[in-house]
Amino acid sequence: MDIERIKHIMNSLMILSLLIFGGLVGIIMITNVQLSNTTISLPFAFLFIFIITFITTGQINDRPKLTGKYLRDWLIICTIGIIISALAFTFY
Repeated sequence: MDIERIKHIMNSLMILSLLIFGGLVGIIMITNVQLSNTTISLPFAFLFIFIITFITTGQINDRPKLTGKYLRDWLIICTIGIIISALAFTFY
């Protein structure tokens, strides 16, 4: 695996998810929407992706030999977080 390429991709994903989170929070603040589970779940799904990606990138920097394991764990954790966010968006 090309570790540097993976780190660049993870950094780009991290920045993109933080920008989307900031944009969604800005839209919520400007439009003065009532805060509920449906309005909060989508921005915080992107914040969750940002945090998990930040942690995974740090782990890859510490131990580059375990990159495959860290990426699998990242994918599983992000999937679970997004499913929880989608359930909160749908059922409340």
